[in-house]
Amino acid sequence: MQSDYCVAKNMKKLYFISLFLLVTLMALPTKLHARQELHLSPYAYASIITCGPGNEFYECFGHSALRVCDTANDIDLVFNYGIFDFDVKGFYFKFSRGTLDYCLAVQSYRNFMFEYEYYGRAVFEQRLNLTNEECCRLFSLLMENALPENKYYKYDFFRDNCATRVDDMIEIALLERNMVVGKAQTEKVTYRDLLYKYNVSMPWWQLGVDILLGARCDRWLDARRMRFIPMEMMSQYDSVLFTDGSRVAQEESQLLTDNRTPLAKGISPTLVMWLIFALVAVLSLYAEKRGWRLYWLDGTVFFLASFISLLLLFLWFGSDHWCTKWNMNLLWANPLLIWPLLRLRKPRKADCLPMIAILLVLIVGWTFWPQHFNGAVLPIVLIILIRLSVRLKHITNSNVTLT
Repeated sequence: MQSDYCVAKNMKKLYFISLFLLVTLMALPTKLHARQELHLSPYAYASIITCGPGNEFYECFGHSALRVCDTANDIDLVFNYGIFDFDVKGFYFKFSRGTLDYCLAVQSYRNFMFEYEYYGRAVFEQRLNLTNEECCRLFSLLMENALPENKYYKYDFFRDNCATRVDDMIEIALLERNMVVGKAQTEKVTYRDLLYKYNVSMPWWQLGVDILLGARCDRWLDARRMRFIPMEMMSQYDSVLFTDGSRVAQEESQLLTDNRTPLAKGISPTLVMWLIFALVAVLSLYAEKRGWRLYWLDGTVFFLASFISLLLLFLWFGSDHWCTKWNMNLLWANPLLIWPLLRLRKPRKADCLPMIAILLVLIVGWTFWPQHFNGAVLPIVLIILIRLSVRLKHITNSNVTLT
């Protein structure tokens, strides 16, 4: 009896397993067939959508997306790789560490255009000269990429963003053709050069970017790497060719004009910093005549420089940002300044001499370092040097021994 019960039980398990496998096998071809049904009519086309700059810092470089249009099948979609969620838990911490996920969103062309028309931003379109088979392949790849399990990716402003994803998807969609640069590169350009080119109205943001970004941003770029800037990619696609000499994209057409209120260019941070330097220099000379120590000034200067140094160290070693490694601003925003900050009223030569030596080396080799320093940084360096030199003079005059 027990044996018959076990057999019946096993038969029941076998029945359910067989039923599960049968349903799975029946469903699998259906799913595969559904993916193969992403066919477009002969009138379908794909195009690069390039949006002009906006008034926010993160909008000043423009935006790129892909459009697939097939009116015969009532399809007109925009595939947008530039979506992120402000409400995600730990947004600012993830953003600072370079671990924030961006995702691909699929929008109707009408809704996409409405948003940019509302903000008064320009929009351009470049139709791609793809075969119908390549257009279908691109559409299938994009739809697959938009699935919940595939749509998220680790964003990198220079190497993996809304523009580079568009460029990559176009290249993957090509079947037996390759793209080549049609126009020879006439000048050497770095990542930092392109940031300056497309961010001329925000000099204070330029200063912040120049302090936070490291030496990797001063590498020379080939034409392909320059396409991380949407407006640059649009410009390049006017001359990108297939290997047979035909154009990859048609000349851009403007869908929306720029109706934004022009941004007023702010006061130059370089001018402001030189004025502060002059004020500190005059105040230091006057304080020496009066016998003042100006602990409050030293505390402010060393605290700000120390804080920046800790931020730069965090971005180098504590984040995944590729562009913040090997940052030579750490030569002046140096963690060694923490020691004179902690010993404001009990200074030692050992707290001042190493930093003075580092700052002098930095100034002497200013134009030879493999990283560009913002023009506003030099007066900051001189302010730190002046205050350290004053402290060293006080130590020497007081006959404080080296400890």
